[in-house]
Amino acid sequence: MIGLWLEDGQLSLDTTLPHPTPSANEALVRVVQAGICNTDVELIRGYYPYTGVLGHEFVGVVEQAPTGFEHLEGQRVVGEINATCGDCNACNAERDTHCENRTVLGILARDGAFGEYLTLPARNLHIVPDSIPDDVAVFTEPLAAALEIQNQITLHPENRVLVVGDG
Repeated sequence: MIGLWLEDGQLSLDTTLPHPTPSANEALVRVVQAGICNTDVELIRGYYPYTGVLGHEFVGVVEQAPTGFEHLEGQRVVGEINATCGDCNACNAERDTHCENRTVLGILARDGAFGEYLTLPARNLHIVPDSIPDDVAVFTEPLAAALEIQNQITLHPENRVLVVGDG
């Protein structure tokens, strides 16, 4: 498999990456399009000691789905980037994006979308309607990240907010 590999702050095109094998609850996704986020740039600059395939904004097609998610096979999807354990304190408190054991697509202990294929838990995948082109769907993850704050605190029209930075 071909992918963009980051190791020791060096980005390289690797043509010998192993084809990912999904675990029991995961789907295999063929990446159709991936977006470049400022987080990817910061990882290259050493923001976090990540080694692996970068990329967490993507549109792909499900090549293989686990039992119970067969309806995803052949579907165009986007995905939530946090793969959670479902059993730690944060998950049990319904704060699964803060899972103590999570992996994060292209950021933490999970190869990302700058390769030909990726794996994610099938429950993380969302079918993209035919009416939404890839060039738009690839922005699902950054939009979801921006809107997540509404799940963490209650905002009111009279509140003043400040958005700082990107990625």
